[in-house]
Amino acid sequence: MQILETGFKFGALTIRKSTKRVIIHHTASADVPASTIHQWHLNQGWSGIGYHFVIRANGLIERGRPELAIGAHAGSAGNGDSIGIVLTGNFETGKPTAAQMESLASLIKDLRGRYGNLAVIGHKDVMATACPGRNFPWAELRKRLEEAEMWKGKIIDDALAAGLITERHKPDETATKWFVLAVMLNFLKIVRGK
Repeated sequence: MQILETGFKFGALTIRKSTKRVIIHHTASADVPASTIHQWHLNQGWSGIGYHFVIRANGLIERGRPELAIGAHAGSAGNGDSIGIVLTGNFETGKPTAAQMESLASLIKDLRGRYGNLAVIGHKDVMATACPGRNFPWAELRKRLEEAEMWKGKIIDDALAAGLITERHKPDETATKWFVLAVMLNFLKIVRGK
């Protein structure tokens, strides 16, 4: 997954204290670059683009607001603990492209890898709005994210069956150095036949 760095200049920004969720949006417009959205938000007197990421119709992911900064995308009920992702297009009248959905799933997987199991909600879940639109394919997104997590469970199952680990672990549990050493010792026992 590649993210196009934009290098936008911003007014005053505040760093987020915690990150608990991802909030999905649509631009309700044509396919526009992050630079256009940045200008729209500057014209409203904001510090700059309020979304952290923009996903274009071709699947390109563009950097918006710095990831650690509080966004300006979901009001006071949503901005303080979230990362805002906007997909270009109007999902009241159309749907995201396959490339957008692929990039969105990849981006959320990456964010979850860094922040833990973030909730994924729509703008409408924190404000009175239709965003990200009635045609946003929530079921498809959930399926893509579940499929992405299934590989972790398979690794745990395979490691248990091979004797590399002795108990089931949570897929997102951090592996301490002691755990890694225990796995390696179990591996050596198997290799040496002891």
